[in-house]
Amino acid sequence: MVELNYTILIQMVIFIALVLTLNKLLYQPIFKIMDERQKVVEGSLEEAKRLSQETERMLSEYESKLIEARQKAVQVVNQAKIQAQEEQKEALTRARKEFEQSLAELRSRLEEEKQQAREKLRQMVNYLAILISEKILGRKLEERL
Repeated sequence: MVELNYTILIQMVIFIALVLTLNKLLYQPIFKIMDERQKVVEGSLEEAKRLSQETERMLSEYESKLIEARQKAVQVVNQAKIQAQEEQKEALTRARKEFEQSLAELRSRLEEEKQQAREKLRQMVNYLAILISEKILGRKLEERL
C-alpha cells in the first residue's frame, strides 16, 4: 500500500494558510494603497495636462488679439500715418505687457499647483513608506517628515 507522508501534508496546509494570511493582511492592503496612489498620481497628471492645455489656449487667444491689434494699427496708419504709428507703438506695448503679465501669472499659478501636487505626492510617499514599514515590522513608527 501507499503510505502517506503526513508531514508533507501538514506543511502544505501550513503553507496555504500562510499564503492566505499574507494575502489578507499584507498584499491586499498594499495593493489597495498602491491603487489609491496611482489614482492620485493620474489625477495630478491629468490636472497638469489640463492646465497646460488651458495655457496653450490662452496663449493662442492672446496671439489672435495681438494680430487684431496689428490689423487695427494698419487701418489707423492709412487714416493718419504719424498718429497711427504712435498709437500702434502704444497698443503693442500695452498688449505685450498684458500678455507677459498674464503669461507670468499663468506660469506662476501652474508652478504653484505643480509644487502643491509634488508636495502631496511627497507626503503620500512618506505615508506609504511608514505604513509599509509598520506592516513589515509589525509595530507603530514615528512619522518624520
